[in-house]
Amino acid sequence: MTMKFKTCAVAGGLAAFAALGAATTSARADDAPAFTYSFNIGGVSDYMFRGFSQRDDQPALQGGADIGYGIMYAGVWASHTGENFNATNAEIDIYAGIKPVLGPVTFDFGVLYYGYPSQDASISTGLKVDYYEAKVGASFSPIENLTAGVLFYYTPDYSFETGKGYTIEGNLAYALPKVAMFSPTISGTIGYFDVENAFSFETDLTPVTNITYWNVGLSLAVEKITFDMRYYGSDKDVNIANTTSTDDRFVFGVKVVLP
Repeated sequence: MTMKFKTCAVAGGLAAFAALGAATTSARADDAPAFTYSFNIGGVSDYMFRGFSQRDDQPALQGGADIGYGIMYAGVWASHTGENFNATNAEIDIYAGIKPVLGPVTFDFGVLYYGYPSQDASISTGLKVDYYEAKVGASFSPIENLTAGVLFYYTPDYSFETGKGYTIEGNLAYALPKVAMFSPTISGTIGYFDVENAFSFETDLTPVTNITYWNVGLSLAVEKITFDMRYYGSDKDVNIANTTSTDDRFVFGVKVVLP
């Protein structure tokens, strides 16, 4: 049975560069609520998501839209994917939540839906690929220009009906001094994903139920454009349908956010 080992987008994942496109808003209790909106479109040399390539070293076009009102936010995001991973070549994520602020800490409580339209039943073998996740997170700035955060995701039934799953993710980002027209930021993520029932693969590898993954990279922002150069790695060596799913690799991307 060919199955995709998908660990949550934002869209998205939630991939590290894909996360840069999610525009949300937060407000303190004494701030008047404000309506915000944004659109984003971009591309990456490979769609990486929690240690796994979703495109097998192929480029992906990605884009989305976000709205916010006070501490509330919602959005939609889409990307090309590899058919061997998702039983379709498209992913559409929908998410919503709130970001209340308490002192120096910004919290994030949300829900996410990962959709895979027009699934090929010969690949999915009739199993449900779509799934939901709940998200709880917190972030703060311990020193100037440095942001630290932690996120926890939980699903009662993961993709391909593999049962309960959870993800824990830590993030760091440091904004460097401006260089000419560019505003550089170095950032990194480390995460751990675990699912209740093992995935099965058409390989000689032992089915796996968890993965530890990480990435580190440099983003260069100029006006409304962000360029991202990032290195991805994980503790697993898994091939799915004769693809190099978890090999370490560099990924390049560009994104435009409007207005």
